[in-house]
Amino acid sequence: MFEKVQVKILGLVENMRTFTCPHCGENTDIFRRGGGEQMSQELGVPFLGALPLDGDVVDCGDEGRPIVVDQPASVSSKVYATIATALVAQLNGSVTVLKPFTWKWDSNEGAPDWTEGAARPAGSQNTPIGLLRRDPRTLSILWEDGHRDDFDVRDLRLACQCALCIEEMSGRKLLDPKTIRHDVAPQQIVSIGNYAVKFDWNDGHNSGIYSFNNLRALGARAAAGDVENV
Repeated sequence: MFEKVQVKILGLVENMRTFTCPHCGENTDIFRRGGGEQMSQELGVPFLGALPLDGDVVDCGDEGRPIVVDQPASVSSKVYATIATALVAQLNGSVTVLKPFTWKWDSNEGAPDWTEGAARPAGSQNTPIGLLRRDPRTLSILWEDGHRDDFDVRDLRLACQCALCIEEMSGRKLLDPKTIRHDVAPQQIVSIGNYAVKFDWNDGHNSGIYSFNNLRALGARAAAGDVENV
């Protein structure tokens, strides 16, 4: 789900890996060992650590005393500290993401950021780091890998993938381009999480959600002169 909606996955934490008997000190793997590492390899995300099954974590939490404060030398506290250190290291090098926005197209009120300095060759092709009203008829999107797409807003209207414009089962186009006026334009553009934007058009249409994946693909096809077939 996170990959679908482009929520950055910082890593995987395995919970309840080992139980340590409070009486004899013997460690018991309640579940088969190694599942966390295996899953992290399958998903291609970092393995951050494995937390034990520890009753003291529950007691401290219920009493409002985090175990890392109450028992800093405990095994659980040390695991939490290791996970936190790994997360901080990742966040210090994390990519810039756009803040949520509601953008009035004509007035440019609420326009999102354009963080050109965050572009890098190894960056994501489907993560925008800037949206810009280049002129009344052109929306520019800057992607993290440094590529920029310039979209004619009428082309975006024609590329709507909602159920009113595309037949869901067959993919057949229901929207007749002749019915879309040439001066169609957004009234506002609203961010949808980290994965899409929604347009409210001045012809009354507002049910389309444009994922960043689809917008990048649309840009590639527009550059190849194949906008109508997106």
